[in-house]
Amino acid sequence: MSAAIDQAVEEAIVRAFRSPALRHALERALNDRDPHEDIDPEELAWLVRSFLASRTATAVWAEVLESEPVQMLVERIADAPEVRAAITAQGAGLLGDVGVRLTRLTEALDDALERIVRRAEPDSERDQAGLATRALAAAIDLGLLFVLYTLGSAIVSSIFNATAGGSFPVWLAAVLTGLAALAGAAIIVIFWALVGQTPGMRFLAIRVIHEGSHELGLARANRRMLAILLALAPAGLGVLWIARDRDRRGWHDRLAGTEVVYVDVGGAPYSGRRGTTGTSRAHRPARRRDRA
Repeated sequence: MSAAIDQAVEEAIVRAFRSPALRHALERALNDRDPHEDIDPEELAWLVRSFLASRTATAVWAEVLESEPVQMLVERIADAPEVRAAITAQGAGLLGDVGVRLTRLTEALDDALERIVRRAEPDSERDQAGLATRALAAAIDLGLLFVLYTLGSAIVSSIFNATAGGSFPVWLAAVLTGLAALAGAAIIVIFWALVGQTPGMRFLAIRVIHEGSHELGLARANRRMLAILLALAPAGLGVLWIARDRDRRGWHDRLAGTEVVYVDVGGAPYSGRRGTTGTSRAHRPARRRDRA
């Protein structure tokens, strides 16, 4: 790809130097000189640079860049898989950097919250995700589901208005809202069952595991969803228990036999807290505290 770009630039420069405008400009500049006098190379180079900085040279470059061969080359470069891959990688890298910074912030919030709730210094070597990190991941997932619900309701409402010629009845809106809630829960369960991560959890580099494996299976994922509903029932006490528990596990984690841990770029569980410079746990020595 770089060779093609270099070739295009070289061809454009050659065309510019071969242009009649450049030749005429040099001839006019040299008309007053003695034909038998040797031309100083530095003076000639200065004349060429002066021409390239002129309006005439700008017009020549514009003509070259607007030519059909150059336009075709630009289109080929833009459609090249290497360029598309580079653009995609750059966007993914930006999102990854944002996720790292947010995770670093939520980790600090996790530690501060545990100092208040448990009045003890947090374990700096644990790899379980705390309440703040998990809450932000859940908020991202709920936000995405809300966007899908909004788009879906707008489409259904437009179809209903076009066919029935009226607005939604209250009972139908309640039924559709209930179905949307079930669909959202099913989507989250499927993510847990297949990869152990929802989009929000992936963004913050955390994952649900069971006995060291992220392959929860559909049965355990369903059990965890039901356990979350039970943990939320007493004013959310079961979920808030994450900040109180030494292993950062809520009631639903205990009931489903799961825990939420940080993961490296490749997706494998790892140990050791994220460094202050944003170093991935995957590149730090594994350090796990002994459990009784």
